[in-house]
Amino acid sequence: MDKILIDGLEIFANHGVLEAEKQLGQKFIISAELELDLRSAGKTDDLSRTINYAEICDGIATLAKMETFDLIETCAEKIASYILQSYPSVKAVRVKVEKPAAPIKHSLRTVAIEIRRKRAQIYLGLGSNIGDTKLNLDVALEKIRHEGINVTACSSYHRTKPVGPIPQDDYLNCVAQAETLLTPQELIKNLLEIESALGRVREERWGPRIIDIDVLFYDDLICSNPDIILPHPRLHERLFVLEPFCELNPYYVHPLLNQRIIDLLTDLQT
Repeated sequence: MDKILIDGLEIFANHGVLEAEKQLGQKFIISAELELDLRSAGKTDDLSRTINYAEICDGIATLAKMETFDLIETCAEKIASYILQSYPSVKAVRVKVEKPAAPIKHSLRTVAIEIRRKRAQIYLGLGSNIGDTKLNLDVALEKIRHEGINVTACSSYHRTKPVGPIPQDDYLNCVAQAETLLTPQELIKNLLEIESALGRVREERWGPRIIDIDVLFYDDLICSNPDIILPHPRLHERLFVLEPFCELNPYYVHPLLNQRIIDLLTDLQT
């Protein structure tokens, strides 16, 4: 991946735990490494196909000066979020914040923290079979868009039969493709809160539900912990996931099964 480097941007700001740091301020040095595709800009010599260095330096400086943080870790997080949210072409960013005048009783050149944050591509499966199911999906998708998640595409809504032994109404299902700056743990927490806000009550397994939101994929991440299992462990067994998924990205490869979504669908249908 190509990179834009901003090295050693000096600003005067008022970050620090001590009250004197907040009142008097001090110099901070900020560096950023932006990962993006610069081929088009290089071949066309067109500024609109890259990022204006002066503009992004102004944005970083303004952000770092406008608020006061106890921790330079917080300053770095704010800068990384600003860059990723403001410049969609940036896939990942590394931010370093140095504090050369840190109040430490030792001789040193600087103290610093460095973080790397990236834009993750995710796929979500949504379903509802209580009440106005279309409205439930519409509202859920709207709430998702306000939780640090950029929905880039959504399948059509599919009417499907319920899975499991409990008699209940048919479901309306869809799959959404999105980008997020949230970690998997932050993502699942936000989605559970959306389900709860829409009236989801977890009473029995396989039971009817007003809304159900599953994380199907988070990039190619494979993980298993008490909070979230990725990829979703049963998505390859579910027509109501694979059919709408194929509308969005039929050639997406399952990182564990090493099979394309369209092939998983074909296997399930035969």
